[in-house]
Order: sequence, then structure tokens, then C-alpha cells
Amino acid sequence: MFPSLLSVIACVIACAFVVFNSVVFKDFRHPAIIHSVMWASILVLHTFVPHGLFPAGPDVLAVVLFSLACFTGGAILVAYLFQHRSSSDITTRYDVPYFRRFYIGYFGMAALVSPLMFNRARSIAAHGTTDSFMLNLRLGLNNEAFGGSFGWMGYLSLVALSALFLVALDIGNRRGKQMFMLILPVALFYVLMSTGRTYFFLLVITLLFIFSFIRPEKFGLKAFATGFFLIFVFFFLIGTIMGKVGEGSGGALSALYVYLLGGVSAIDAILATDPDLSYGSNTFRTFYAVLAKLGFEWSPVKLVKDYVYIPHATNVYTVFYPYYLDFGLSYIFISQFVFGVFHTVLYKGAVRGGYGYILAYSISVYALFIQWFQDQYLSLLTSWLIVFALLAAPLILTKKSAN
Repeated sequence: MFPSLLSVIACVIACAFVVFNSVVFKDFRHPAIIHSVMWASILVLHTFVPHGLFPAGPDVLAVVLFSLACFTGGAILVAYLFQHRSSSDITTRYDVPYFRRFYIGYFGMAALVSPLMFNRARSIAAHGTTDSFMLNLRLGLNNEAFGGSFGWMGYLSLVALSALFLVALDIGNRRGKQMFMLILPVALFYVLMSTGRTYFFLLVITLLFIFSFIRPEKFGLKAFATGFFLIFVFFFLIGTIMGKVGEGSGGALSALYVYLLGGVSAIDAILATDPDLSYGSNTFRTFYAVLAKLGFEWSPVKLVKDYVYIPHATNVYTVFYPYYLDFGLSYIFISQFVFGVFHTVLYKGAVRGGYGYILAYSISVYALFIQWFQDQYLSLLTSWLIVFALLAAPLILTKKSAN
């Protein structure tokens, strides 16, 4: 089946954004370049690869192209506002021994709780009926009847990841390298226990960007290409362990198409409808959940979305889904403009060497990169608040006075 002329034109325009952003911003780590490369790649693959999914219609093509324009506009605005500001390096000094106590303490907490975490995982997986421990664990975590939750221990994954990101800043010396190799297996354990691949994406993407700012001479474009190749390798590996890919090469390829390209077809189906606007129930779910916990009669929307058939079943709808359901198309474009401003401000601070900016931008790239899959900005607000509190504490408390 030949691609439609409209899809081909959309691909050409998306690729033009890649060229434009590359010429204007130059650094491949710049958010506008990442954003345009990501969406251009998705559109090209969706248009020219025989994936068996519903083709992208004019609605989703228009949304993607206008989103590219809005995001790029936000990045250009920041570049314009920052053009006369100082571009000198941020030279904040920290009490290094005190700083290390924080990531060692985080590591100790996560390591001590890991046996309890594993025992809880065994208890949850015991309800399963398959021969795979990890598959049983995933099914148990998704079934409330089996008590499918790690409870407070689930937050230790954020503690372990925070320890790993902090020690990555200290990778330039022998002590830091040793601690990194010690903390990494513990962080990977918690990623595995989560049974999802998003935490793995967060770990790899964040580390790649932290290293690129700390050790730019060793982590250039080649290192990033290797890193993203590993992401796709582990995507299949972890998916196989979790039973999330089909049987044989054909099933695995079909699963890849649904995960990688299905969101475009799925959101196109939603855009074709005229849903009643929910005015913040999706994007501000965290606040509704807090109010519900405090006893108010608010019912937060489900985290797991309903399935749509494209024709394969999927419940991932790209980043656009919650914003469209809450306030319509205008909210999608406003949010993309805001994201362009947000990411670019963080990037500007990161390239100047500010540790806080490096951590914030490197983590934020995960949400940027995963836009083709689902929203990870406001949907994970609780997790982001916890992570940034864990990371901000050592940076604030160990900062040395300018005097």
C-alpha cells in the first residue's frame, strides 16, 4: 500500500524542521533538535514502513506539525531572550565529602530495602500461573486482587535512581567511578522489579546526558548512538522477560510497531472524536489524587488508559492525549510551546556547567524523548517532585559560600 500524498508532505515538513533546528541550534543535545528528530523519525517510519497499523490521518499529521512549530517557537523565544545574557560557566563549588554522603546514604537505603523488595516481589508473583517469575510479577502488580503493590518500597526505586544520577556527577575521579559501579546494579534491580521499560529508558537517557555535560570529550554523538541502540536492544530483552512481545520474530516485530508507532494511530482515532472536555482531570490528576486522599470527593482518573484498536489493541496515545481530553487542541499547542521554553531554559543552564541544570535537563530529556509514546510530564508529577527533592537536597545543602 502506497503512502498518502499528505503523509509524504508531512514527512518533508517534519524533516525541514530537523534541518532548520540543526542549523540554528547546532548542538545535537539541544531540545529543539531532539524534538524534531524524534517526531520526524516517527512520521517517516509510520509513513513508509509496512507496519499493518491504521495510517496517520490529516488530524494527527496537523497536530504533529503544529506541535513542532510551537516547540521550536518556544526554543527560539528562549534563545532570543538569552542572547545578551552571560554565557560564562557556572562555577558553583560544593563540599565534596558532604555531597558524597548523600548519594552513599541514598544507596544504603535502597540496598538495605532490596531484600524486602525481592521478598515482596516473590509474594506478588506467587499468585501467577505461568512459569516465568517476571511475567507473574507483572501480572500480579496489575491485579489489585493479588495485592499488587510494593507499597512504600516502590518509592525506593526513585531513591536508587537519584543515588545513581548524583554519583554520575562525581564520575571524574576514582572514588566516584567505584561508587558508580556499586550503585548501578542496585538501581538496575529496582528498574527490573518495576517490570516496566520506562524506568530503564529514564536511567539510560539521563546517564547519557549527564556524562555528555560532565565528560563531553568522551560522550559525543557516537556514544549517544550506542546508548540508543542499547535502549532498543533492552526494549526487546526486557519485553521478552516480561512477556510483552509476541511469539517468534513476527510477533516481536509486530509488538515493536505497536509500541513505537501505535501511539500515532491511536491518538488519530481520538482526534477524530469529539470528547467532552474534562478540564484538568488528566493533566492535573496528581492534585485530584491528593485531594481524594485528604477526604475530598474527587475521583482521579485511572492511570491505565482504555484500549483502542488500530487494529491491534493499544492504550498508549502519545503525549497529546491528556492535554486534548482536558482542553482540546489549543491546550496541545500551548503545552508544546511551554515544553519548548522549559527544556531550552534547562539546556542553557546545563551547557554552562550548573550541576542542578545538568541533572534537571538530563532527566527532562526522558519526558521529551518519550513524547511519541505517552505523556510523562504531568502524568508522573509525583515521581518528579520526589526525585527533584532528593537531588536538590545535596546540591543546596553542600553548596559552598561564594566567600
